[in-house]
Amino acid sequence: MRPPGRARFVWSYARAYPQKTIFGAVSAVSRDGVSFALPLLIREGVASLTHAPGPGYSLSILHVGLAMAGVAILRAAFQTLARLNLMSMSREIEYRMRRDLLQHLFRLDATFWARTRVGDVMALATNDLNAVRMMMGPGLSSLSESVISSSVALVVLASVDPKLTLTALWPAPVAFFILVRFGRIIRGRFEAIQAMFASMSAAVQQAVEGVRVVRAFVREPAERRRFERMNQAYVEANRGLALYSSSMDPLLTFLTGISVLMVLAYGGHNVLRSRMGVADFVMFTTYMAMLVRPISALGRVANVLERGAASAGRLQTLFLETSRLEPGAGSQGLARPVATRPPAGVKGKKLGGSAVAFEKVSVRFDAAPVLDSIDLEVAEGATVALLGATGSGKSTLVKLIPRLLDPTWGRVMINGTDCRDLSLMELRSWVGVVPQETFLFSASLAENISVGAPQTSPEEIRRFAEIAGLAPDLAALREGLDTVVGERGIMLSGGQRQRVSLARALVKNPRVLILDDALSSVDADTERCILEHLKTIMTDRTTFLITHRVSTAMHADQIVFLEGGRIVESGSHPRLLAQGGRYARLSRLQALEEALEAI
Repeated sequence: MRPPGRARFVWSYARAYPQKTIFGAVSAVSRDGVSFALPLLIREGVASLTHAPGPGYSLSILHVGLAMAGVAILRAAFQTLARLNLMSMSREIEYRMRRDLLQHLFRLDATFWARTRVGDVMALATNDLNAVRMMMGPGLSSLSESVISSSVALVVLASVDPKLTLTALWPAPVAFFILVRFGRIIRGRFEAIQAMFASMSAAVQQAVEGVRVVRAFVREPAERRRFERMNQAYVEANRGLALYSSSMDPLLTFLTGISVLMVLAYGGHNVLRSRMGVADFVMFTTYMAMLVRPISALGRVANVLERGAASAGRLQTLFLETSRLEPGAGSQGLARPVATRPPAGVKGKKLGGSAVAFEKVSVRFDAAPVLDSIDLEVAEGATVALLGATGSGKSTLVKLIPRLLDPTWGRVMINGTDCRDLSLMELRSWVGVVPQETFLFSASLAENISVGAPQTSPEEIRRFAEIAGLAPDLAALREGLDTVVGERGIMLSGGQRQRVSLARALVKNPRVLILDDALSSVDADTERCILEHLKTIMTDRTTFLITHRVSTAMHADQIVFLEGGRIVESGSHPRLLAQGGRYARLSRLQALEEALEAI
């Protein structure tokens, strides 16, 4: 099925405002209809002036003057109404499109973000949306004015003098060629410029986020040179676009100027030969002026419309992106509020218990197997430790539970229900994840901890912060939980950020808790203390604990050792030690390392 065109994509938003669209169009037509009375009034005035003054001479001129003033007032009123409605509609479209863009980005899965730069998305959310707004507001307003004015003016001119009208229209084919040719060039160049702007935004975003790495490796000169090359290329591309954008308007003005000159010459000749009256000639030149102005403005209008069309195409491409996650029975539940306290005893399509089962689960990325035929059952309330070398598939396995990924084959069951049959919002609100890479918002500690449950009381926030091992840090901070952590938590250490992330997951009171190497940045003693605190709240929830430390895994109910995407060992700590396999060798190696450190 062919995707909808750019016009249909934009129209899908514009049709949500039929009243403003119709009222704006009617006002625009009324504005131009009233405007076309002016040349007729001017003709009457000129005709009155050409006759000898009589008893009603002054009164006739007064009537014409008052009528012209009334027409001007009406035109101004209709012009205001037309622009108010069309501009308001363009702002509403921009608002809805920006809102839908953010909601759409939330729906896209990890595979989209793996191949998409944040700078590209930011460019779409700023420059491209603004270009679409300009197209739907000033662009459409000026286009309607140009089309209506030109059409009515041509009809009137042809009725007055067809030959003179043909004389006025001779530059039309050349003007049409310029509009089409330059329009295509402007659209192509603007699309390329937007892509360059996205690359520049991505470069700035990476440099700012990695500023500490840049400084540590003395990369400032290299980053400046790289950005200078991108910036210079962006400037040159804009200069090339400006050449065509700025040339189109003068070329059209030049052509219309020649057209006016020929009309004056030919029409003046007819007046001198008495083939045309002075009043008719003045009316004709007035209509001609009304025709010249919109044609001259078509250059600017085409520039705005082509830029908007290019941006609409880029936005449409993003909106056509779909999540690779298979929609479940309740996948449209994204619009529902997050439930932070799951009700007890709910069965069927709700997540009642927290027993987790992986049935013949395999995951492949670009034909490379990451997980291969995983069979694993975890009882409700049990703690499972996942061990294995880097790249063995531990993180991929736990990502399947909240459906950050879907298995290529097999299925993941929670309390006997396939995860894909649950609403994404429902499923994820009941699964707490503490990832390897912690992201904190530029807000206070309390706000970062309660991000998944905003209604949590300060007392509860502090309790979970202490369970996560943040008590000594809160005591050392002057403002405690009200301390603002800075962009991405830059004011905190890696260990502190991990503990904030742990507290954030605990505040949700999840049925399933996933700790993806979440304590790797803290020392062994702090980790042991945190795990002791966690024991009090892990008894009634299923916990997946990814770790590299045997000292952490040994207290789990079940230990799973992965290698090459397969489960090679599974059992309790004593049983795996007795087997003398990979887990036993890792245990002996870490015991030796601890002994050497002690020495």
